Amino acid sequence: MEIRRVFVDKILMKKGFVLLTGERHRYIVHVLRKQEGDRIDLVDGKGYLYSCLIQAIKSKEVYLKVLDAVPRPKEKRLKITLCVSPIKGTRMDWLIEKATELGIERIVPTIFRRTVVRIEEERSKEKTERWKRIAVEASRQSGRFTVPEILLPVPLRGLPAYLSGKERWAIYERESERKLKDAIESLKEDAISLVVGPEGGIEEQEAEWLRSQGFMTVSLGDYILRTETVPLFLLSILNYEFSRG
Repeated sequence: MEIRRVFVDKILMKKGFVLLTGERHRYIVHVLRKQEGDRIDLVDGKGYLYSCLIQAIKSKEVYLKVLDAVPRPKEKRLKITLCVSPIKGTRMDWLIEKATELGIERIVPTIFRRTVVRIEEERSKEKTERWKRIAVEASRQSGRFTVPEILLPVPLRGLPAYLSGKERWAIYERESERKLKDAIESLKEDAISLVVGPEGGIEEQEAEWLRSQGFMTVSLGDYILRTETVPLFLLSILNYEFSRG
């Protein structure tokens, strides 16, 4: 029988057993249709996988016995923070799903002057929670040990508060000197922040401000890609380049 993974925010113990309730109870019992005696894996999103046995199923509770705890295997992978302009419709959902599958570490929805999608403050939390659920499901399906962090939308000039490390790139179509290949060849750190603007592009004043904040503006050359395509293009290339032996 296939052993499925369930992501949890934290491990809640009761009388020596892990206790799951609410949505996770429903998922295990009604979606996965697991029974007492079945195996299941819990992933805490912080790097540990817990191999468990379903000890008991109640009307609103599932009790699990932990058989083993396995730390995330070491990966030779870049830690990438994606700062991207929100996109219309379900295209943002699709981007978050695919970026998660490709190993993104953090996603920061970023508001530029030409950003079309303006998320009202009262709806931003609701929207972000939806994106988090998409990231959890994509992490489960792709066998990840961690779930990427999804932040509330921030204005462009608020980005520095959420970034760390010196390796910062901004994809800018008017950049004439620095191509993607040049940026990759100069990459030295194992963490990087990527900025991808809206469909209308990053304005010159915004590009200048990004440079003042330590960002390297980078051109994709002859490629003309949609906003949701650019991050996946970059993630694929960076994963390949960084993971090569």
